[in-house]
Amino acid sequence: MRYSAIIGGIVVLLALLVPGALSTYHLTFLLQLFMMIALAQSWNLISGMTGYISFGHAVFFGVGAYTGALLLVGGYPWWFAVIAAAGGATIVALPIGFLTLRLRGPYFAIAMLGLNEVGRIVATLWVDVTQGGDGIALTPQLLPALMNNYYAMLFLAVLSTLLIAHILRGRIGLELRAIREDEGAAEMVGVNTTQNKVTTFIASAVVPGAVGAVYSFFTSFIDPTSVFLPILNVQMIVMVLLGGRGTVWGPVIGATIIMSIQEVTWAEFPALHLALLGLLLIVIVLYLPNGILSIVQRRKRVRPDQVQQQP
Repeated sequence: MRYSAIIGGIVVLLALLVPGALSTYHLTFLLQLFMMIALAQSWNLISGMTGYISFGHAVFFGVGAYTGALLLVGGYPWWFAVIAAAGGATIVALPIGFLTLRLRGPYFAIAMLGLNEVGRIVATLWVDVTQGGDGIALTPQLLPALMNNYYAMLFLAVLSTLLIAHILRGRIGLELRAIREDEGAAEMVGVNTTQNKVTTFIASAVVPGAVGAVYSFFTSFIDPTSVFLPILNVQMIVMVLLGGRGTVWGPVIGATIIMSIQEVTWAEFPALHLALLGLLLIVIVLYLPNGILSIVQRRKRVRPDQVQQQP
């Protein structure tokens, strides 16, 4: 744990120092990588820790994107818009958590999938606020510099990773893992499952809300189909499962691998881009259900000096 923290600190330090030496292309790639790390960690917080699979976390991303864009158009500073977007996603998550977390298994997953579609429809029909299908275009005069967006995404990626690390080391992390393994047994030994699930669900919505706002500044244009995007949920799931759910570094590793693969496939095989993502998800579920980190941990548990030589 100590060595991984040192390596993580070095990586963050490099991410803080190298932007001035990078081209716009590489800076943009890293910005998008940080965005996906933050989103993957937010999904990991609720689904990786409790086992409640969410297919609708993109709804908080969409709420944050619209909140940030509207506040920026209204003349508010970009940093205030990011904070308000996180708050807006939290407010939306509160009633949703109380309602949907009463469901278990596939029922919760289906409810969240439907929620994502509800968000898209509301954004399309609420024309007076969201401009409907025409979307919201942000003029260059309103937008923060690319470097500001870069550092904001880096901060959100680090914040979400530190949050997972803090939770895993505390009592709440133990209780969340107990819910994931057997919720009924956890209730029998005194774990307040409802409070833990709702609190974790709300916390998992904060980062996507802020990320959505920064994303709207980065792209300078949003519409319902670009922010309430079902494939974004699939990307979060694949990244967490590939690296290792319920871990600190699993989503970071998974996001780095997937983003690198997508960068190559998008340029070379644009028509196969989404198909390859779906195929990778199938392979992970069948052959690597516990993620890449499970292989590393298994090798640590069985060191070469512990293996007895056969006569």
